[in-house]
Amino acid sequence: MIKVLTYQFNLKGKRAEVKDSDVALCFPSISGDGSYFFTLKDGTRFRGEEVKEVIRNKVSPLTYI
Repeated sequence: MIKVLTYQFNLKGKRAEVKDSDVALCFPSISGDGSYFFTLKDGTRFRGEEVKEVIRNKVSPLTYI
């Protein structure tokens, strides 16, 4: 099974998640508080707080309706 790395974090008071494959650049804040600065491939930039790396099994893109 293929594994997928995602980042989970707090963003503007809400819990958010982004796939590693969508991240162009990611680096930790020098404050050492667990926050990271992200730049996505589409140019979106933000600071995520309480960042955790999570590895999940890749699921099939097929869904039944």
